[in-house]
Amino acid sequence: MIGAMEKGIEAAQISAPPSGVYDGVDLSVMPKYLCFKAALLKEKLLLKNLILILVGVFSVYFLVSRNEISTLYSKLREKEYILAPGVVDFTPASPQAVTDGYVDSAVMSFIRTLGNINPINIDDQYTELSGYMSHDLKVRFDMETSDWIETVKLENISEILKVADKEIISDEKGNYKVVAVVTRERYANNEYLGRTDEVVEMIIKLMPPKQGKRWFLQITSLTRTEANSFRGKQIQSKPSSVEK
Repeated sequence: MIGAMEKGIEAAQISAPPSGVYDGVDLSVMPKYLCFKAALLKEKLLLKNLILILVGVFSVYFLVSRNEISTLYSKLREKEYILAPGVVDFTPASPQAVTDGYVDSAVMSFIRTLGNINPINIDDQYTELSGYMSHDLKVRFDMETSDWIETVKLENISEILKVADKEIISDEKGNYKVVAVVTRERYANNEYLGRTDEVVEMIIKLMPPKQGKRWFLQITSLTRTEANSFRGKQIQSKPSSVEK
């Protein structure tokens, strides 16, 4: 049958989707979903930043605390040293408790090693002595004595060093200044060349123990001069006085 719509008398009816729905999706809930999603992402980002900040703070705290502990351990090691060479059971001691006899024995050992030399033992003597020196002093000592060692071997020189007097001054912090007056007797090819008074000056410091070392003292400064030159230097260093 031909109805009114087909005859053009009645307008065609077009069906429209329900309000707020597209392809079966209710668009009325979309703003709420977007707001929830945005809030969730913001919360996760805030939580992530907070965790990173906490991790950074704890990392800095851990590094600072470990550095502080390391510093305290190093300070503790500066205060305890082994003072019993050649035995298995060692005795720790602070710089204030180091006996004068221990330091005196070490100083005498250093001076004898420095002065009692001959063509046969000079290499071993100087190598042993330089083992107790600081790095800078050891480098200078090896350079300055290389020519002397060759001279001793070529001319068959022997020296004997005898300590006449010595003074050891401590600063109560493990540092010692040594001034020793010695007498040097020299021989060349078994001929006596005479004797000379000398002054040996050393600055030594107490060091943490190391395996294989007899003395736990390090030589940081070493000079050896004739007594007359030393007296002249002492006179020049004294302030002059003016008579009124």
